[in-house]
Amino acid sequence: MSTSHIGVFGVPPTDHEYESGTVAPLTNSIQRITDDRAGFPLNYVTLDLETTGLYPNRCAITEIGAVRVRNGKIVDQFQQLINPRRPIPRQITALTGISDAMVADQDPIDDVLPQFIDWLAEPLDGSTPEPIVGHNVSFDLRFLEYNAQHVAGIPFACMDYDTMQISRVLFPEHRHHRLADLIVRFGIADNEEHRALSDAIQTQQCFEWMRGYTTSHRDLSHLGWRMIPSKVSAEIFDHQLVLR
Repeated sequence: MSTSHIGVFGVPPTDHEYESGTVAPLTNSIQRITDDRAGFPLNYVTLDLETTGLYPNRCAITEIGAVRVRNGKIVDQFQQLINPRRPIPRQITALTGISDAMVADQDPIDDVLPQFIDWLAEPLDGSTPEPIVGHNVSFDLRFLEYNAQHVAGIPFACMDYDTMQISRVLFPEHRHHRLADLIVRFGIADNEEHRALSDAIQTQQCFEWMRGYTTSHRDLSHLGWRMIPSKVSAEIFDHQLVLR
């Protein structure tokens, strides 16, 4: 998310590389560029991954969860546990509840990822896939990009919006912008489940809450979603877990 969109170790090409033509877009793909305009698409997919750790070249995806949104409403969903072909660290199981036993009989990522990309690429109007919305979305997309190239051998590219980034721009007075913080702050839920589908749904709810807030309270003419740089991991706590 030449014929490759994906940089070394899953780091995506820069916007300059896209714009200069150094990285050529593939058929049926769009560039992976964060839309820095202060606005909210009505049609999109929210995404969340669970993984065995922080680094796509050393860790594996254990679950993919996503919901498709049309006109601000969820119309479809994708959820799949994945066999990471390695033990899941105890601290990850404690956080997500996903155990080795749960994934032992599941398909590996090289079988699941093509199915997910086919689902993700289903266009709204026959030509244009929806952008991806996620919380600390760079983390998820780096895993998808790395696995698309190095494991499944297929292209992946997208446009993305980051609810963490948007929250930082809209609410700079707050120190923390984890998903767990936003769902409480916005009155959506009391707890984050740290499962892919439920987190994708809560991310969609946060995105729509911020859409409503900006419509009612904010003049967006002077804002851009890149005003505060994105981070691969927002806030890192004990055992190097990203509590997104």
